[in-house]
Amino acid sequence: MADYVLKFTKTGYSKYISHLDLMRLFSRSFKIAALDIRYSQGYNPHPKMSFAQPLSLGYSSVSEYLEFQTVTEHTENELLSMLRPLLPEGIEILFIEPMDLGKTSLAAETVAAEFQISFDTNASQEDLARLLEDYLAQPEIIALKRMKKTKRLEETDIKGKIRSISVSKQEKAVMTCVLDQGSGSNLSPEPLIQSFMKFTGLDIPRWEVEVTRKRLIFTNRIQFRHIDNAL
Repeated sequence: MADYVLKFTKTGYSKYISHLDLMRLFSRSFKIAALDIRYSQGYNPHPKMSFAQPLSLGYSSVSEYLEFQTVTEHTENELLSMLRPLLPEGIEILFIEPMDLGKTSLAAETVAAEFQISFDTNASQEDLARLLEDYLAQPEIIALKRMKKTKRLEETDIKGKIRSISVSKQEKAVMTCVLDQGSGSNLSPEPLIQSFMKFTGLDIPRWEVEVTRKRLIFTNRIQFRHIDNAL
């Protein structure tokens, strides 16, 4: 038995592939490649594979992680040559390498993620920096957030879940933020976008705002060759 971590992108039209369909995509790719994926025991066996963190539909990403197990060991080049030709445009495998997680998982060890939020605006770099400073100066940042248990939208203070945030302006305005992501504390970019646009009065429709996940950040217990955990 061997454990692997696979890092891949989700860009272009592939950002409209749902989380469940993405799971099916990799499961079918493993099957077509005749890869000896290890399956769970029981009445309804399923492949031993899981994503570090689900990605919202419509978000792009250059830093997605999938962990999976095989019955026998394979080299990185063997796995890349088997899987890369089977994946659609926008789903590009960046690397595959062995990793023994023991009793934990990438999902359990995820603590934060870095996002880029980009949008068109006539506001200058100086104006955006001032608006962001005023936004962060609030004692509380109240936003509508969907509760995990009830699935209802409720007003909540998200300020403590924003680890860092900055803004720049070139062709588009780009907000770069590090947000809590994981089982202990989690903040989607959506409440941040909604509350920032409302506070600043920027008249930008949500469908004109693009979100890209740049990297996932894990605890120091997760170590592999290509990881970058720096906050």
